Amino acid sequence: MTLKFILNALLISCTCLLLVTPDAHSDTAQRFEAHMDFLASDLLRGRDTGSVGHEIAAQYIATEFAKLGIIPAGDNGGYQQRVPFKSALLDLDSPKLMVSHDAGEHEFKFMSEFLVGADVSRTESAVSAELVFAGFGIDAPFLNYSDFDQIDLQGKIAVVLRGKPITFPSEEGAHYSRTSTQALVDRGAIAVISVSTPQMEKIWGFDRGKAYIDKPKISWINAQGAIGKGNPEIMAAALLSVESGKKLFALAGMDMDAIIEQTEKGEQPKAQNMGLTASISYQSSHSQISSPNVIGILEGADPVLKDEYVLLSAHTDHIGVSTHIELGDKINNGAMDNAAGVTTLLEMAYQITQLNQRPKRSILFAMVTAEEKGLLGSDYFAHNPTVPIDSIVANINLDMPILTNAFDQLIGFGAQHSSLWGVIEGAVKQHGMNLIPDPMPEQSIFVRSDQYSFVKKGIPAVFLVTADNANMVFEAHEVSSQEFRMQHYHKPSDQLDLPINYEVAAKFVAINRVIVSEVANAEERPSWNKDSFFATIKND
Repeated sequence: MTLKFILNALLISCTCLLLVTPDAHSDTAQRFEAHMDFLASDLLRGRDTGSVGHEIAAQYIATEFAKLGIIPAGDNGGYQQRVPFKSALLDLDSPKLMVSHDAGEHEFKFMSEFLVGADVSRTESAVSAELVFAGFGIDAPFLNYSDFDQIDLQGKIAVVLRGKPITFPSEEGAHYSRTSTQALVDRGAIAVISVSTPQMEKIWGFDRGKAYIDKPKISWINAQGAIGKGNPEIMAAALLSVESGKKLFALAGMDMDAIIEQTEKGEQPKAQNMGLTASISYQSSHSQISSPNVIGILEGADPVLKDEYVLLSAHTDHIGVSTHIELGDKINNGAMDNAAGVTTLLEMAYQITQLNQRPKRSILFAMVTAEEKGLLGSDYFAHNPTVPIDSIVANINLDMPILTNAFDQLIGFGAQHSSLWGVIEGAVKQHGMNLIPDPMPEQSIFVRSDQYSFVKKGIPAVFLVTADNANMVFEAHEVSSQEFRMQHYHKPSDQLDLPINYEVAAKFVAINRVIVSEVANAEERPSWNKDSFFATIKND
């Protein structure tokens, strides 16, 4: 794609912003639609991390910030914070998994029985060691639970069930599940075999994982070239399907169905040596790329509180162009995920800059890259902040608001853990809506978006999303949140021909703006509840 073409595209997009035809939409809805028309267009080719399309989106956002007088807070006096990444691509002919047992050897078949991902730490991934079943691979002292009391993992391959105990609270359990690999590393494991379960198949199944096998895996790197996020101590990792897991346990004389039944009753599975040895090997090729976060500051009005920041975040990337589907349209435009979140933040920035009196605290805008690759852009910023990390008082994250129906309730993931709950509940009620508890705790959503990067640094955060009401009667043209997640999430159909309700989008903006205003003008900074688990994990 030539520079001339890119510049012409940006010129056309800016012209479109000026020529929106007036209709019944409010001004907010018109601006929202104009941004969406560009950010979710085919021109950007799905905004994959490191792609030209994502670079165009980042420059578009930086231009909008400049128009609003938002101060650059990236690298070298600019808006962009370049994030360096190491990228790994799996050699699809290389994966092998062999298990040795008393009667001989069993070779599992790649793609049909097991999956592996590319390794960003090494080009040759190879390990052979004894297998130890380690339950869910979780050590949760806050919840008086550990899978490791009766086993020795030093130099072993850990076999773990995907997910978490059903007795765990949603968000705490999500954290422990997300950090289980580190818990295994801490106890000396050198490789991991994860086994899918019937419950996890409903959430993120084995077959779904196949779609990502040929995609690069990336991690940010520091100035010395070391991996910034990940577990390089793990020499190999594999995922087994449910049926393959049953085969593995049977080779060890164990009944996986009985183990799953235990967990479904809320009982802890017994960790134990399996009496098996496994060999895992595969190869990866490496390259380096970079992709920008876009960072800006609106300085606060209070001479003291302006040195504190309310962080607003949204991820700019999506998953690019599909290569594995037999469809005419392979571009994953990411209209809801996350052009809608980015646009919400842009419109909030516009409205805040138009106020006669700026908020007391400064507003820090962070449009981050590589969320779809594992929250990498936000994690990089959390480890390399352009303002003192302790000066960030709260994070309000915007990711995939589903704006395809006239919703009347919202979910505030993480809000109940801090003083933000009252602020958010008030803002939601002010607009005639209800704030509801997490209706899908099994999805572990709180750790699946960028606020989690800041929660781990001790920053109270909320991730506000739209939600269906069981009593709602949807119009024929509307798409419910549940239908969107089932039919359009991470698919080419998440695009502009969805029935996007821009007046509803304007209301979502208004709710978030009230939250920002309350937090930015409060005398006290938000705080974690004293009994909250997340008050204990700062600097993870």
